[in-house]
Amino acid sequence: MATQSVLRSALPLVCLARNPRRSKAFRSSWLWPLLFLCSIPAHAQFQQPFVFSTAGAVLTRNDQTGVLTPVQGSPFAAAQFQTLDVQGRFLFGVGTNSIHMYQINSTTGAFSEVPTSPFASPNTNQPLFIAVESTGQYIAVINKAGQNPGESSIETFQINAANLSLAPVQGSFLELDSSVIGAGADLQNRHFYAFLGPNLSSANQQLQSNSELNDYVLDSQTGLVSLFKGTQPGNVGRCFAMDSQGRFLAIGQGQFEGQVGVFPIAPNSGALGTGSITPLASSVFPTELFAEVTGNFLYLTDAIVPAPPVHIFAIDPQTQALTETSSSPLPGFASVPGFMGDPTGPFMYGFVGTSIGAYMTDPITGYFTVVAGTSVSAPGVNGNFVFSILPGQQNIVGPVATWTPTALSLGSVTVGTPSPAQMTVLSSTGGQGLSLSAIAITGANAGEFSETDNCGAPTVLAPSKSCTISVFFTPTASGLQQATLTATDNAPGSPQSVQLSGTGIAPPPPQPAVTLTPGSVSFPTTTEGTTSSPITVTLTNSGTATLHVSSVVMGGNNPSDFNMSNSCNGAYAANATCSIAVTFAPLAVGQRAATITITDDAPNSPQSVQLSGTASSPPSTNPAVSFMPASVSFSTITEGTSNGPQTVTVTSSGAAALHISSVVLGGANANDYSMTNGCTAAVYPTNATCTISIMFAPLATGPRAATITVSDDAPNSPQVISVGGNANPAVTAGPAPGGSSTASVSAGQTAKYQLQLNPRPGFTGSISLACSGAPFGAACQVPASLSVTSGAALPFTVTVTTSGTASLPPWIPMRFGPIVDLRILAVLLLALVLLIFANILRTSQGSPIAGYWARTTVLSVIALCTLIQLAGCGGGSAGAASAVPAPLTTPSGTSTITVTLSAMSASGKPLQLQPIQLTLTVN
Repeated sequence: MATQSVLRSALPLVCLARNPRRSKAFRSSWLWPLLFLCSIPAHAQFQQPFVFSTAGAVLTRNDQTGVLTPVQGSPFAAAQFQTLDVQGRFLFGVGTNSIHMYQINSTTGAFSEVPTSPFASPNTNQPLFIAVESTGQYIAVINKAGQNPGESSIETFQINAANLSLAPVQGSFLELDSSVIGAGADLQNRHFYAFLGPNLSSANQQLQSNSELNDYVLDSQTGLVSLFKGTQPGNVGRCFAMDSQGRFLAIGQGQFEGQVGVFPIAPNSGALGTGSITPLASSVFPTELFAEVTGNFLYLTDAIVPAPPVHIFAIDPQTQALTETSSSPLPGFASVPGFMGDPTGPFMYGFVGTSIGAYMTDPITGYFTVVAGTSVSAPGVNGNFVFSILPGQQNIVGPVATWTPTALSLGSVTVGTPSPAQMTVLSSTGGQGLSLSAIAITGANAGEFSETDNCGAPTVLAPSKSCTISVFFTPTASGLQQATLTATDNAPGSPQSVQLSGTGIAPPPPQPAVTLTPGSVSFPTTTEGTTSSPITVTLTNSGTATLHVSSVVMGGNNPSDFNMSNSCNGAYAANATCSIAVTFAPLAVGQRAATITITDDAPNSPQSVQLSGTASSPPSTNPAVSFMPASVSFSTITEGTSNGPQTVTVTSSGAAALHISSVVLGGANANDYSMTNGCTAAVYPTNATCTISIMFAPLATGPRAATITVSDDAPNSPQVISVGGNANPAVTAGPAPGGSSTASVSAGQTAKYQLQLNPRPGFTGSISLACSGAPFGAACQVPASLSVTSGAALPFTVTVTTSGTASLPPWIPMRFGPIVDLRILAVLLLALVLLIFANILRTSQGSPIAGYWARTTVLSVIALCTLIQLAGCGGGSAGAASAVPAPLTTPSGTSTITVTLSAMSASGKPLQLQPIQLTLTVN
């Protein structure tokens, strides 16, 4: 049955769905308590019992039948509210950092937000709960946040009915020492209550671990709130619930063991009484609570199990102790019911889709039964409800007995068959206890009716307590049957009575009927080519006449995958049985289905039984291999360091022995990894294992990927194991603090760059440096190497020297050689001597020819020696002067100078380091 969270008589169901066994997470979770807001007012001066929906609808309710009827003009505007003032003039609600106020027409129920709404104050900016006081002059607002961490607060506002406004009461602000889990109020607005959780921000150890349950009073003279009574039930508070008829409140608590406390509310004063704390089973921790309208049962959502069950507890009317019922847990609910309880009737209202209906509580099981004819679906009938109470419906002095409803019609029932139960509630609505002596059924047809109750007469029902009577109708004859349910007690008008009626109808003529058990068959997974164990379907003639079975046939999608052994054929008397045995023998892999069809003379013939099963493949006889893990991922480390090893376990997971032929490390960055292969055996039997270890030692930065390829005789060989890691640079370089990577100088000046090396954590070693890219006439100087230590920055300087007028070379005097080399002079003197000798020879011999040849010979020798001397003969130098080089000047412009870094890993492999780019501008 679908339900919806609805408005109740407090701030209930406010719990932390945490496992208390995980104490750290549980303690921290108190920083975000979830608050669910609601309230049920009292003393509203209305002409009719109204129900106000936050979706905009206004309805009247019949407390005798549970029927809701929309009023004329409904729905009105959707609103935010949770309580009524005692005079029925206004609805009040909380919004985001605001308090909303709505004016009501007490005759028609129509409402609208007042012009100046919403309201707030500097102290009350996260309102959670609103309580009103008994004269209708003030409201008290509980705020989520106080002025200190982990605390909450209360502030009072005065109602100005003339100006339709709310104003904070000076001096009314009250700081609470911890956060609010839940809050509620007495139906007559004399007291209101707050359940406070632990304050983890407090230095007080008791506030850090315990809860508080406080009873407050709002003074109608001063508008100030005072603490009437405070209790510390102990343990960590978890959740809260209010009884919709104001008889008690309940709290859930526990850190290492679950507990539930029930605290009675005095009917004559509204003061909170001494409660009863019931420890729960060791595996039960409360995360939600709900009290149904009779006050006999309390429902609890368990926070421990994966799918929380809803436990049902019976409440002892005298001691308030709890006992889990034999009918617990509550079927059909994953959390406590989202019902809204009627404060003056026996009904609870809950949503089913877009409709809302009335429910009553079974007095024996605590289960919920929908009341026929109460479902209503109308615009705006949704959201949360606030109920009004008519004047005169509060408790009065003396015992008073009230039946709700005062008549039960049990409908038309086949003779000899019991009807479903219908319930009526006997309530003690006076100021004194109701002494109940007997409950009986009398009248003309008393024997046709029976009852069960939880009243326990003779007993005394305390004020505001009630008990439930369930009535059954089992006619023995056709026609209208009537009787009276009476209660004998000490209240005026005793005995009180409820009129009972029902109509017996003749049973239908005898006819056969078929019941199949089970109605469908689902086989467990079965291997293709094998046969499952048989499952028997029992056919029962559940009718009143003989059944004749004419055929039982297998059909459907895969009839050949199922086998049937049938004994059902012929006539079967009432209650007789026969059986059909079915086995599953799949012929193919996958989902298989078939149908058994039974033909007979029952009214709903033919009947069918659906068969289904899943077929799996026969087990493999091939070798197989599995890896754990299937891939390897290293955390980010520094380039030049190492991480690991990580181990991959290789398992021979097939039905035959595995033969591994090779294990190879490869991939884009294989050099960044090293592998130790332990899978070197030739054969690995089934379930045998070996290991492969891999280390990560990155030589470059960024994502580094590799693969391990395993070749074997498994069908999916080769298998590839992905290996991945990420590396940060071993060292980065850049300007030192106050330094720069750019410089501008004039030709002939020197540029200096103040730089530093920044080694990453884990890297220590020597960094070699080289410089390139200096412009013409310039020279770059860097340290040859630097030693760095993990995480410690190391400064250094790069110097670039330029050439130009600012830096000329030293002056060198020009050197000139002699005009004639001494060796040439010697040759010329020899020639002169020969010439003289030749002339003498010519003169003495008198032959002109002889003189001619002598002179020619001498001149030839002179010329030859001169040429040899000019060509460098004898190592001489023939230059007139030595050359002087012109001075160098670095040209103007911008150059990029690259400082290259290099380093080695611990294993002696070169690392890829990012160079430094420097900019030099020569003017």
